[in-house]
Order: sequence, then structure tokens, then C-alpha cells
Amino acid sequence: FSTALHKSFMTAAIPGDPLSLLPPPPFPRPPASVEAPAEEFCRALWDKYEMPEHIRIHSEQVARLAVSLAEAATMRGFTPDVEETRACALLHDIAKNYTILYGGSHAQLGAAWTVAETGHIGVAQGILHHVRWPWPIDEERLCDSVFFVMYADKRVMHADYVRLDGRYADLMARYGITEQARRGIDASRRQALLIEHALSERLGMNLGAYTPDSGRLVN
Repeated sequence: FSTALHKSFMTAAIPGDPLSLLPPPPFPRPPASVEAPAEEFCRALWDKYEMPEHIRIHSEQVARLAVSLAEAATMRGFTPDVEETRACALLHDIAKNYTILYGGSHAQLGAAWTVAETGHIGVAQGILHHVRWPWPIDEERLCDSVFFVMYADKRVMHADYVRLDGRYADLMARYGITEQARRGIDASRRQALLIEHALSERLGMNLGAYTPDSGRLVN
């Protein structure tokens, strides 16, 4: 990407996203007394909300990559909340099956369920925005759970790690039914590519060439 293109897109909101009408970040952080839900609790919520097996496998793969990114950021001197990242990734599709059956936004409903179940604002915010970020992106905030989970979700197609172009080709084939949907998917694709580029610079690795293996990122 050219520097001009990079700057113009990182400072532009996703067009037509109703969430962009809400007040932009910074968001309030959860009280220190509220810890991110443990993995066992997240899995118990899978059972409570009857998450299908294939979505559980997908969520495990997303969590594996997102946590690897958070740990890599820690090694580079950033201070992400690794446990928040793990919980957010495990719960990001908690409402996916419900909305497939009954309609609605799985990101918005999943965030609402998560606040009700855990009281953890940070995890809920990551779930709410894991599909796409509706505001201009603050590059200094990229090493945060919301972007780790958003990016990891775009690298996992079903249960397999893929490149962004493969993931978005699948999304376009399945959900690009209308012109508006196609524009939204393409805007999300361009945003994901630029997030990949910016994260690669901060983490000192070409993320497009890496996948997680044994809990770490490998080329």
C-alpha cells in the first residue's frame, strides 16, 4: 500500500455503518475488580447458548491466533490484556447461530449477552466490533484485543487458517447478495489488509505469511 492510501484509509470511517453514529473511542475500561472471564466460563456460555460444534472450533482457532498476536505484542513492549483477548475471541460468535435462525446482528447481540453474563465491558466491546471498526483507526491503539480478534477472525475460515484474500472471497460468495452488502464486504477487506500491514510493522513480522503453531506464530 502507498503511504497516502494507508493514511487516508486508516483515518476514514467505514461508510454507511450505523455504529459510526455512536460516540467514538476512547471507551471506558472495566473496573479493576472485574476480571476477564476465564476460558472455562466462556466454554460454559457456549453450552448455555447452544453454540454449534463448528462455531466452537472456529472460535478456538480465532482465540489461538488472537492470543498469539497479544503475546507477540507483549514481547515488543506493548501492554495488551491477553486474557481479555482470549475471552473476546472465544465469545465473539456466541450469538452467531441465534441470529442465523432468527435474524439480527450477532456482534451486537453477542456483546449484549456478554455484558449481562460477565460485566466485562472490554470483552463486550471487542465482540461488538469484531466484524469491522466503524470509526477512523487510531494506529497507536492497534495492539488491543479488539483489533487482535478482528484480524484473527478474518484469518480463520471455518476451522482453517487462510490468507485475507481467501477469507474475503468466501465472505463475498456467501453474503455478497446485494450491492450494498458487496460494498460493505469490500470496505471491510481493505480495512483488514491495512490493519494487517500496520500490525505487521508493530510486531516486526509479516503477518500474512504466519500462522499459529503450538501456541506461537510461525512462518
